[in-house]
Amino acid sequence: MDKYGLPTAQSKSPGKWGNWLAVLCGCLAPVFFPPIHIGILYFFWEDFSRSVDKHFCSCSCWDTVFKGTYETGVAAYKHLYFNATSNTFKIWILTVVSMIALYESIRHLTLLMLQRQLRFSMLILFLSSVFAHYYSWWAYVNYWNDDYYSQWNHQLFFTVSELFSTILVVHLAHSENSVTVHKVLGITGIALIHVLAGGADQFIENVIRGEGYSHQVLRDLGFMFPDLLHVCLPLYELRRSRKERSRLRFTEFLGLMILVFLGFLVCSVLMNQGAIQEPYGAEQ
Repeated sequence: MDKYGLPTAQSKSPGKWGNWLAVLCGCLAPVFFPPIHIGILYFFWEDFSRSVDKHFCSCSCWDTVFKGTYETGVAAYKHLYFNATSNTFKIWILTVVSMIALYESIRHLTLLMLQRQLRFSMLILFLSSVFAHYYSWWAYVNYWNDDYYSQWNHQLFFTVSELFSTILVVHLAHSENSVTVHKVLGITGIALIHVLAGGADQFIENVIRGEGYSHQVLRDLGFMFPDLLHVCLPLYELRRSRKERSRLRFTEFLGLMILVFLGFLVCSVLMNQGAIQEPYGAEQ
């Protein structure tokens, strides 16, 4: 029996087909996430969308640079427009880096599963955090696209802390990496900050009081439920670990409380500095 009470099974090489399966799984998420996202938006905003007349519409806000000499001036209908600006370059860099990170993470976790070295509780945490990371990417795309920056620092706090938490989760997904107090408290502390900040921001108003629209309720639940999982599952894994039988020391518990307090304080300051209204498109 192993440390989880399960029959032991030696790790094995994923083989050629296993490597191809890992690559396929890594590709599927970046390919299908955006269409699923737009499909969900269409479901909620179908009544507010408008039909586009492809024959008579025009766009005077497009610099037509990427069309070269083929089209200049006021352009006709295109499925995709983009201007040759620094913000477009930033959006492109962010998108490429995000897609590569998502691909590599899923490929890595798939290989661990095929090698029987995957800690499934961490897989659950990773999958539950995908929405938060996708939301961050979409928010920054809208910030740059709309030149709207009043909530930039507020969102950056959540993005950086979520990234740090996910790095720890992916690290602990390998069953040979030990579950330690400091790693667990890093994940749990960040999750507690997000729970408190989310509750103080919009969760209570939109979900508990029922004052939010349906898409806002789903969004806030999509944040809160994974954060609660990030509080509970790491502590559960710590308790099951043979190397960490002892209870939390007072200094470790105090450090956790200080981390949560300071994180919530910083987040509160950033929320007060930002605009009350949400940027167009970023709330989806």
